[in-house]
Amino acid sequence: MSNDAQGLVFYHHRDRAVSPEAFLRFIEQVEKEFEPPLSAQHHLPDYVDKLLRLAEVNYVLDGDDVVAAIACYANDLEHHQAYATFISVLPNYRGSGIARPLLTRGIESCRAAGMHNLRARTWHRGKILAFYEEMGFVVERVETNEWGVESLQLNMVLNDPSDHAR
Repeated sequence: MSNDAQGLVFYHHRDRAVSPEAFLRFIEQVEKEFEPPLSAQHHLPDYVDKLLRLAEVNYVLDGDDVVAAIACYANDLEHHQAYATFISVLPNYRGSGIARPLLTRGIESCRAAGMHNLRARTWHRGKILAFYEEMGFVVERVETNEWGVESLQLNMVLNDPSDHAR
């Protein structure tokens, strides 16, 4: 595998379905970086199934391997609130320029679904928070989640709701 973004291809899962097995292998490689780890929150095969069925999933392949992905729930048609539930890049690919276009694709998927806001959460105040802020997210609040971990709730305005009222 290469850690250079050149030659890597971005996909939306509805355009080129990634296999649940390949996506699970990717999740298993990054899940311990979440606080708490994703495996403490979910049964990982069920989580992968849920994401691939219900979320807007954009991912990057290097060969047949998923090396980065974002999953956003953009199905709240009553409130038009999307939620970026998952974004991660394999360690060997960090710093290669994948994250910005990946998040941009997630944002555009949510806009296309008619969502007004995209919410996200992070547990880190360093580079990842600065990255989210550069992309247009703002910190709405800081709280302690049910696992006792400080959580920063982020929001990005996607579409002006008044545009839909005309």
